[in-house]
Amino acid sequence: PSTVKSIQRYAFMFCRSLRLLILPNDIDLDNVDEIIDETAIYQIAENAGVAYEEDEDGYDVHDDYGFPTEESIRQVNEWLYHHMDHAPFHKLCYNSSITTKHINDYLDEHGNDLARAIDTIHSMTPLHMLSMNP
Repeated sequence: PSTVKSIQRYAFMFCRSLRLLILPNDIDLDNVDEIIDETAIYQIAENAGVAYEEDEDGYDVHDDYGFPTEESIRQVNEWLYHHMDHAPFHKLCYNSSITTKHINDYLDEHGNDLARAIDTIHSMTPLHMLSMNP
């Protein structure tokens, strides 16, 4: 939801069914790493060419895995911010404060064909986004 201002490390780790995550524009991810590790959306990010790269110099004493590099964390977080920019109507429909007036105004301005558009990342229509709206 747009009221969320920060997310902690591993917030969605192992939420394997998580396919969609649209973040508010003003959320702070500066100190977050591996937010979507082991999720379906991480697989989507990898397919888009974005992934966590392990830093072989540092290991987590708790799990013997390398830490992701700062650059790869930045790239994944940046992808999370922008991966739905190509589908602004879908993002609008996912917004928790959306109203029918917003939808009608957007379609009046941009055309009704957008209501049937399928986004290329998740294969969803805006109606799917509305039904998943938090």
